[in-house]
Amino acid sequence: MNDINSFTTDRLEKKRGGMMKFLLIACLSLFVIACSESSVTTTETTDNSDDLVSSTEVSPHAILSSGYLSESVGMSSNFRAKGAHTANEDGFASPLFGLATAPNGNILVADAGAGVATLDGRTNIPLPGVSDMSPIGRGTMWALKGLTGAPGDDTGQALYRVSKGKNKVIADLFSFEATNNPDGGVVDSNPFDVESLGGKAALVVDAGGNDLLHIDNKGNLKVLAVFPDELVSTANIKELVGCPDSGAGLCGLPDMMPAQPVPTSVAIGPDGYYYVGELKGFPAPSNASNIWRIAPDASWAECGSSPDCMKVFDGGFTSIIDLVFDSEGNLHVAELDEQSWFAVEVLGGGVGGTINSCDLDAASCTEVATEIPILTAITFGNDGRLWATQNALIPNLAEVVAID
Repeated sequence: MNDINSFTTDRLEKKRGGMMKFLLIACLSLFVIACSESSVTTTETTDNSDDLVSSTEVSPHAILSSGYLSESVGMSSNFRAKGAHTANEDGFASPLFGLATAPNGNILVADAGAGVATLDGRTNIPLPGVSDMSPIGRGTMWALKGLTGAPGDDTGQALYRVSKGKNKVIADLFSFEATNNPDGGVVDSNPFDVESLGGKAALVVDAGGNDLLHIDNKGNLKVLAVFPDELVSTANIKELVGCPDSGAGLCGLPDMMPAQPVPTSVAIGPDGYYYVGELKGFPAPSNASNIWRIAPDASWAECGSSPDCMKVFDGGFTSIIDLVFDSEGNLHVAELDEQSWFAVEVLGGGVGGTINSCDLDAASCTEVATEIPILTAITFGNDGRLWATQNALIPNLAEVVAID
């Protein structure tokens, strides 16, 4: 492992690596209608960084959408996370949103630009827009098609069952969101992570709908949990745009404001409970992403008030993008970037993401890998090796690496 340093969930400071500068371009506007009613609109700017966020409502959903395209500026294509080994030399279509391990040991890649791929970059299952997959058995898996347009659009968001090369829609997730809207906010579906419960059912976390769903193989959907908005600090975003010296419009934000949870990841713990991590929406706070523990028999649990959905970690992470348990029961937590999704998506910067290994009994974590640029997914191979994406949103640079 590289430079493992202990930390606790109330950490206020993080060791930050050198800045990786790159320009990220979306084929949909990066600044589409916000995923939160609490988003901000600014009207005057005084510097270039504020021009990026002026006269618009800012949402993290572009970075979670397969409509996302990128090109690098000043970034070395030879960058490697410390201790990483490149597995793919041909390049993925990108963006890469999910990783999983097949029963035969193959590492599967959710390449939203093409479909379900393997480490050599070959697309074995064409499914443009795929955001994640979870194997059921040999040659059979659950797969998600996520948001491929602006938040609120119906772009065919769905849970698929893939078997013998055939893709079958099991559940129309946008239709479910439009009809039920569990969180009571703006209708918005962006199914981002799936976890197999075997051949009869799967768990789906919807980053747009802010909920955790149980879906059986007949397409019956059940809401297990709904995640709440929370008051968060605006200090991080103000620091990112250079407040107060920059005079940027965002400097006028209140000290605290509500943010949507934007759940991005679900993993099944050794105790049988379901664990969900949050990205956290605008204003993209640092150290405010929670991890929730949900009872398997939960039904419409209001997280934070229902005993069926309680926090395991009350903040302590920044922009959680994936969760996975290792064979010893430790929860590994992937953070997209230590400066938050806003630094990557809006400002075209960031310092890289972190993978943490967490002992749930001790409620403490250690850093396993740091400074991974645009980290979006992790998985453990059958041999126990940890794999991760990096530069996951950048065509010709997106890759999957093994972390030593």
